Amino acid sequence: MRENISIIGGDLRCVRLADILTNNNVFVYGQEKYKRDESKIKNCDTLEECIKNSKVIVSGMPLTKDKITVNCPYSDRSIRLDEIYKMIKNKIFIAGGIPSWFYEEKSIENIELLNIEELTILNAIPTVEGAIKIAIEEMEETIHESNVMVYGYGRIGKILCKRFQDLGANVYCVARKETDLAWIREGRYIPVRYNEVEKYVKTIKLIVNTVPELVIKEDTISNLDKTCVIIDLASSPGGVDKNSAEKYGIKNITALGIPGKIAPLSAAKYIKNIIEKRLKNGR
Repeated sequence: MRENISIIGGDLRCVRLADILTNNNVFVYGQEKYKRDESKIKNCDTLEECIKNSKVIVSGMPLTKDKITVNCPYSDRSIRLDEIYKMIKNKIFIAGGIPSWFYEEKSIENIELLNIEELTILNAIPTVEGAIKIAIEEMEETIHESNVMVYGYGRIGKILCKRFQDLGANVYCVARKETDLAWIREGRYIPVRYNEVEKYVKTIKLIVNTVPELVIKEDTISNLDKTCVIIDLASSPGGVDKNSAEKYGIKNITALGIPGKIAPLSAAKYIKNIIEKRLKNGR
């Protein structure tokens, strides 16, 4: 049975999602800059038309960057979150970073993509590949035989350590939990407590941060080699003192939304699988 699915805005992941939902009737709004075959996908003229057509409404990951409007780089339209909220009663709303006030309307079934463990793990893969791509482009030395420091040993941190080790790097991993430090040692990486960072930091050529709080401060940055590169993968405002990085001439790259930039089709397939599971279980 074909389902009606509406997609509002979103980055290239949402664009590709619309393209691959071929077993459904797809309606989009806020993607008019992306030229496509409208015989398969209907570009709606209004937000109301797009929402009215479907029981399932999908939007971006992240849904918003300013907490007021939808993230929609493929549109010049300003799509307000409060307007969507008014129109999605008795519907399923799927997005990443849904505001807490969307849950006040009990008739809306909100599905928070950021809380789905399967999707979070799968999205870690293109995030890591994107970080490695940035590192190769920005470093002045090879990853092989370089000292690489990863902050955090969560989903992304675990994969980062493994991939950098596979590329021949000497991998240092900074963590707080004793269990994480033990697993880091088991993986044959170098475990580093936060109060031990200064012992190692002068020889580090690449730092990749995954911790969503300020952890890389001026006292660390001031001791870095001038050719060291920092890649911050953590959610805004990030984990790096950007002013200090600029002050000491350290290259600091904030890399958010990598799956939508590096591997949008893979990321779209992951979301498609979540939607199809929800529709199948909801019948």
